[in-house]
Amino acid sequence: MGDLAKAVRCRSGTALTPGGRSVVPPGQTWAVLKRDASMRSPAGGLGAREALLGALTAVLAALLLTAGCGTTPAESPSTASELPTVREAPAASASAASAGVVTNIVDGDTLDVAGFGRIRIIGIDTPERGACGYESATLALAAMVLDQRVELVPGAADDADRYGRLLRFVDVGGIDAGLRLIEDGWAVARYDSRDGYGAHPREERYIAADLASEDLGCYQVDEP
Repeated sequence: MGDLAKAVRCRSGTALTPGGRSVVPPGQTWAVLKRDASMRSPAGGLGAREALLGALTAVLAALLLTAGCGTTPAESPSTASELPTVREAPAASASAASAGVVTNIVDGDTLDVAGFGRIRIIGIDTPERGACGYESATLALAAMVLDQRVELVPGAADDADRYGRLLRFVDVGGIDAGLRLIEDGWAVARYDSRDGYGAHPREERYIAADLASEDLGCYQVDEP
């Protein structure tokens, strides 16, 4: 019976005998039996046993074809669990460094960045509008960062100030914009551990640069 089990192969609803011939529909089964019997007669060189085996093979193939072999097996229950899972990327933390393009300069220490809104540079102070040095400080910041992609780096004790501006260091092309303004004399080191705003990571460098730079005498201590 091992040969009989191998005798039937279903492809697109067609059963094949060991000799490769397709099995006709059940209505023509007896015609197949008669033809196979004549081909396997002793005159053809086959014995009765071989003829009987061939006839049984044909009948088995026809029965299996009628029963609808070739039906697509049911999907394994484990298939769904094997499918790849799509995970959503975690939202960026408010304290993580981010990057964006500067779209507007408000003054020497405040700017607007696409996608983030208004940014107040940590640890420095520049003259306010109408005060001595305002235009120079504003132009100096604009020359460095306007229309440039900058990195916004957190570091203040608070994420935003009382005006709702994000507090960030601003780096452009590897340059610390706040430190550069101090070094060039357009800003002073302020809003740090010395005046109750908490220490920040770049405080020592800012204070050292402030002490070494020229004092323009244009800063009002009562403005944010």
